[in-house]
Amino acid sequence: MTNDPNESQAGIPEEEAPVLKKPAVLVQKHKPAVKSGVREKLCATCGRPFQLTEDQKFYDCPSCYRKNHPIHKPRRKDGAQVLIQIQCVACGAQDFLDFMPPDPKQAYCRSCFAKQKKQEPKPRASHVRSR
Repeated sequence: MTNDPNESQAGIPEEEAPVLKKPAVLVQKHKPAVKSGVREKLCATCGRPFQLTEDQKFYDCPSCYRKNHPIHKPRRKDGAQVLIQIQCVACGAQDFLDFMPPDPKQAYCRSCFAKQKKQEPKPRASHVRSR
């Protein structure tokens, strides 16, 4: 060994000394140890907790989901359809409806119902703007 002040103690000059790297961070995804198949979520609408299975993807609890997404009846594809014959209260014409009216004796045909619907004023929203 030489007594040269430019060389480090290990015999390597200071300018060639290896640069220490920052320690690498190991990232791993967290997987639950036990898959129970049921998970708990908070309802996006009301905030109450509810449980889901792994394959379900809902943001609302069942009661809020039923309120916000009404059930639509699927159209029949088998060709058989039940029609109800009514006599219009307004014009006396006979018409066939694909649903059961609440009172068939007080029902309107399609054209009279559309006319009556247009004549009814739409209720205005009573929103109060606050600034």
